[in-house]
Amino acid sequence: LERNETIQMRLLEFAITEKRHAAEQGIFEPELVLGYDRVENDRQNTAEQRRSAGVSVFSEGNNLYNGGIESLVPTGARIRLGYALRDLQNNLQDLGTTPPLGGIITNLGGTGREYQTFVGVSVTQPLLKSGWNSSTLANIRLAALGSDIAFQDYRRQMMVILSTAEATYWNLFLAQEQTRFFEESVAVAESLVRDNRARVDAGRGSELDVAQAQAGLALRRSKLFESRQKQRETAAQLRTLISAAPEAAVLDWRATDRPEPAADIPTFQEAGQKALALNPDYLTQKKKLAQENVRIAYAKNQRLPQLDLKASYGLNGLDSSPGASWEQAQSGDYPSFSVGAELRIPLAGGIKGRKEREAAELRKKQALLQIKETETQVLNALQTALMKVQSARDNVVNYRDVVRFDEEVLKTQLARLDAGKVESRKVLEAEADLFEAKNAVVDALVQQERSRLEMRLVEGALLESRHVEWTQKELQQKTREAFRRLGGSDERLHRLIGELRDRYSPPAGPTP
Repeated sequence: LERNETIQMRLLEFAITEKRHAAEQGIFEPELVLGYDRVENDRQNTAEQRRSAGVSVFSEGNNLYNGGIESLVPTGARIRLGYALRDLQNNLQDLGTTPPLGGIITNLGGTGREYQTFVGVSVTQPLLKSGWNSSTLANIRLAALGSDIAFQDYRRQMMVILSTAEATYWNLFLAQEQTRFFEESVAVAESLVRDNRARVDAGRGSELDVAQAQAGLALRRSKLFESRQKQRETAAQLRTLISAAPEAAVLDWRATDRPEPAADIPTFQEAGQKALALNPDYLTQKKKLAQENVRIAYAKNQRLPQLDLKASYGLNGLDSSPGASWEQAQSGDYPSFSVGAELRIPLAGGIKGRKEREAAELRKKQALLQIKETETQVLNALQTALMKVQSARDNVVNYRDVVRFDEEVLKTQLARLDAGKVESRKVLEAEADLFEAKNAVVDALVQQERSRLEMRLVEGALLESRHVEWTQKELQQKTREAFRRLGGSDERLHRLIGELRDRYSPPAGPTP
């Protein structure tokens, strides 16, 4: 838990999905919008415009400033609180002379200037398509469910790694017990060689007995070397799981715990109920089904016509300076109000929306089938695991009886060898039978532990039984603690999460 690098990666993957969920919630963040436009315009006036304005050419150069705060609200409405200032300059503001009735003035040297102010609020609320909470919050809900899926994936990976670590531990125990049995076997063979040599020297034995004992000794020594190598390989696997440094290989890694007696085996019904409540694969499929339900609701909403309610209210001001124009707007003498609606209807019946809804409904059916398939797989695997636990427990009892029997046989054969009634080969065969029986007992005990691990793994209760079943909030804290333990800061954590999100390889951590 503290040092395995795969676990650290899974912690970061979970943190990434949490950031994505928080990012989706950012759609309600208000935005400051600022704008500026410069408008230059020269055009000829129509006869009507010439009679009204008194000039044949209209010329203007305006500066348009606008700013405001825009935001999306959960109902899907876009709200804008804004201010606009129009700096107007044209040849109609100060003509300098009064035109005669019906005359045309071509003076373009007007020097007047006007400032037009508008301040107000506008709202666009979708009433059907893209309207109300179910549509606006769809991506947030999908991101939240995605975070839940990532959490279940983290739980599954944690259980796999922990079960692998524990299984490797019991493999180390099995390897060292087998080594101990071979050492005892070698000691018996060495004793036979010495005894048979002594009998030959005393004239009471044959060289055949010595040769048989030596052959048995050579075979057992060869098996002992193989067992020691297997023990070293298993220890290396364990070092890898805990990310131990290479120099740790010089240490003699030994398992100090022994397999515990099998506890009461739960009934299939009890284990099945727990599995359907805790198994991460099954819970993941349920979360995926929930995602499809959200997508279907959104797809149904997108099939509706686009009907938007639009409304605005503001105040106008006009004067020869920006300040005076603002004061006039504040007076409220010139309000502006509008309300209306806009309807959009696809002429072909909404092909895109219809097909997306059909696809969403098919994905839901697929998710339902996946839930059923996963449930069947989990329950079948659970039944198999329970049978393995029961079988391993029975084997332990049976093989222990065999060990007691073979121990008596070996004692009898040794006594008969001393009396000269049997050959060394018979003693070696009896000792080999005892070795196999002892090895079978230890193997059954280890198999019992593996079966219990498998049962807990299928149940999804391994983390709970090891007291590391954390909530998502606790996991967030553990992520930060683990990263700091690896020598990282919060800034580095955020940077690394961003790199992983962009599918870059993570930087190598410090040597454990």
